[in-house]
Amino acid sequence: MSIFLHKLFITILSIVSFSAVAAGFQTVFSEVRELGFGLLFGIYSFYSAPVFLLGGIPAAYVADRFAAKRRMEGAAALQTYCRTFIIYGIAGATVAMLYSAIHAIVEGRYFFSAGESFAAVGVGLTGAVIYYHISLLLQIDWNDRQQQYKQEV
Repeated sequence: MSIFLHKLFITILSIVSFSAVAAGFQTVFSEVRELGFGLLFGIYSFYSAPVFLLGGIPAAYVADRFAAKRRMEGAAALQTYCRTFIIYGIAGATVAMLYSAIHAIVEGRYFFSAGESFAAVGVGLTGAVIYYHISLLLQIDWNDRQQQYKQEV
């Protein structure tokens, strides 16, 4: 399986997870209960899918490359986790800010308020954290899998 397909699979799982978390958060903590969980889940999936697909996959690829170049010999697992976590967080915040900037320019606004900026960074961090942890859960050494497959065939 190629790296792109692996990242695409992680992205799809991230879209579902992010949309479920966002819809659940709004359903539980919002005082206005006009929309149900299913409808909110669909809305969040519809709006987050392009961001994850067009911005998240390239950002994750860059973050992985950057983290691999900065990997230190003998570093503890927690240290490596924290460093990669921060790299993914920066990548997610960057993608969210780019999306917010493009969206604002399309609407004819050329400035951000502090609240909009913090909200965009928060959403980007949340998406990046979900993506990173799903990628950790699905860490598969594809080279070992291919060698195992070749030995079986």
